[in-house]
Amino acid sequence: MQQNKTYNYVLLDWDGNLARTLDVWLTALRTIMEEEGHFRSDEELAGSFGKVEDYMLSLGIKDPLAVYDRVNALAAAKLPEVELYPSALEALNHFKQAGKKTALITASNRANVAITLDRYDMHKLFDVIIAREDTKEYKPHPQTLFSALEQLGGKPDEAVMIGDSDKDMGAAQNAGVDSILFYPAEHTKFYDLEKLKQHKPTHVVDDFKKVIDIVK
Repeated sequence: MQQNKTYNYVLLDWDGNLARTLDVWLTALRTIMEEEGHFRSDEELAGSFGKVEDYMLSLGIKDPLAVYDRVNALAAAKLPEVELYPSALEALNHFKQAGKKTALITASNRANVAITLDRYDMHKLFDVIIAREDTKEYKPHPQTLFSALEQLGGKPDEAVMIGDSDKDMGAAQNAGVDSILFYPAEHTKFYDLEKLKQHKPTHVVDDFKKVIDIVK
């Protein structure tokens, strides 16, 4: 674990990291998969987040885009009720006040994210937002991280990626960016911590207050 490193550029995931959306997406995905005749564990379903169409193809689903649209519609109906994780908003305000440049990088549709961004007046807390429709490559591919840093005017060695999944940690690894794995107790339902640690996160935290201590 690195100590006393200054990060000028903060890259953040959305689902399961800033916003408590994992249960919403998991329930929606499970419901539609079961309608399609596929009964899978929560961990397997959660592991497909960010690459759902590829996952559906692997199950033999012939039109994954149409099926994903059903998942998206079911989840979207619940997203207006989503809350942020404790201290997430405090951390974002801290980054802004400290002069950090921030980017939100998500595989979710921009419209789905905007619901909560609007409710918490969060748009002003991000210098760059890269959503699903803004890229052809998704995490763990490093393209979105490189794109965010290019728009921010930063370099990989000045940045840190904060996320909750193997896709976030893998993208940071592939981009040569330090990472903070956000893993609160409730994430044991979705992810195996030891598997996530295989991606060698620079830091592991269970609360965004600890992120504030790291990103000084």
